[in-house]
Amino acid sequence: MNIYIIWLIPPISALIGWITNHIAVKMIFRPRKPVNILGIKIWGLIPKRKSDLAIKIGETVESELISHQDIHKVVNSPQFHEEIISSIIKAIEKFIERKLGSNPIISIMLSGEVAGVIKEMVKDELRGILPDFMENMFENLEGRLDFKEIVRKKIEEFDFIKLENIVYKIAFKELRSIEVFGGILGFIVGLVQVGIIIISSKALF
Repeated sequence: MNIYIIWLIPPISALIGWITNHIAVKMIFRPRKPVNILGIKIWGLIPKRKSDLAIKIGETVESELISHQDIHKVVNSPQFHEEIISSIIKAIEKFIERKLGSNPIISIMLSGEVAGVIKEMVKDELRGILPDFMENMFENLEGRLDFKEIVRKKIEEFDFIKLENIVYKIAFKELRSIEVFGGILGFIVGLVQVGIIIISSKALF
C-alpha cells in the first residue's frame, strides 16, 4: 500500500470522528419532526421526548425546587404579614387624603395623635385577623395551583427553536469540545490503524 495513502488514514479518521460527534450534538434537537430514512425513523432526542421531559421536569420542580409548603411558609411568616399590613395602612391613608382630606372637620379628627391611635388600632385588628385570612387564602390557592401541571404545560408550549438557541448559547464551548474530542479520538484511532498496518507489513516481509 502506498505510504502516502496510509498516512491519510489519521486525518480522515479525525474528520469522521468530528462529523460523527457534530451530528450527535445536532441530533439533540434535530430533526424536530420524525424523518424516515431507509425505513428508520430519525427524530431529535428533545423533540421526541418532549412530553416525557415536560412531565419529569414538572415533577422535579414540584418535589425538589418549589412546593406548596414553600409558599405556605412565606404567606404565614410574620414579616410577610407586616408587609401586607403596611400596604393596607398606606392605602387607607391615601384614601383618606384623597377622598376625605377636603373636609376640614374630618381632617382635624384624623390628624395628629388621633390618627396615630386609629392607625395602631387598625394594625392590631389586622394582626389578629390576618393569620386566619391568609390561611384560608392559601387553602384556596393550594387547590388551584398545580406546579407540576403548570411547568408541564409551559414546556409543552415552549418554542424548541428558542430552547435550542438558549442551550447552544449557554453550552457552546462544551458542545464544541465534544465535536473536537471526536476529531482527536478519530485521529488517535487512525494512528493506531497506521501502526497496525506498518507492523503487519514488516511482519509479512
